[in-house]
Amino acid sequence: MKRFLVLTLAALTVAALMPQNVSASVGIKGGLNLANLSIKPMDPEMPDFMDLKGPVGGVFFTLNLGFVGIQPEILYSRRGLMWEFEWDIDQMASIKYMLDYIEVPVLLKFNVLPAGPVRPVVFGGPSFGYLLKATGRFQSPEGTETEDIKDMFEKTAIGGVIGAGLEFKTPFALLTLDGRYHIGISNIMADAVEGETAKHKGFSVMVGIGF
Repeated sequence: MKRFLVLTLAALTVAALMPQNVSASVGIKGGLNLANLSIKPMDPEMPDFMDLKGPVGGVFFTLNLGFVGIQPEILYSRRGLMWEFEWDIDQMASIKYMLDYIEVPVLLKFNVLPAGPVRPVVFGGPSFGYLLKATGRFQSPEGTETEDIKDMFEKTAIGGVIGAGLEFKTPFALLTLDGRYHIGISNIMADAVEGETAKHKGFSVMVGIGF
């Protein structure tokens, strides 16, 4: 909590010291991850993995230079995957891998319309993640079991982000809406044998407010 307050105050200070021809804002955002993993090679015996729904949210700082802007973010993001299988007649069971990260995307943002109350934007850039915890959850009609699976994964994950959104300028705040796709670059599987890889992938939708 203290680190969050320090980062927010630092961003506000930087925004206040910006020259007149440069605009800056700081804010918060949150939304939903639809996360999955790209696993290679795919064994024919592997189940059909489904998207894992999870939270994503945090703080952002935007430095606008007219047409182009730079936007670093600090996000809590749940990634992973899930699959379902038949447990009994008309009953299903599921297994979830839930990986919780602190992610820091550093985005280059292009303002399609730099002026006006509604501004479309497109953006992209690298993302750096640090694994906080990883949990496996088995859920069936007989109950739920959980297990710490953090040792199965690398502590860090590198990816890329591409997306687009809308910014709504009001007299009091800047409202944002964006959709983005996360592309994993690094192999997150610990102690992987040669040729085996697991990389994050997924789509996110977030809303935010900036000042």
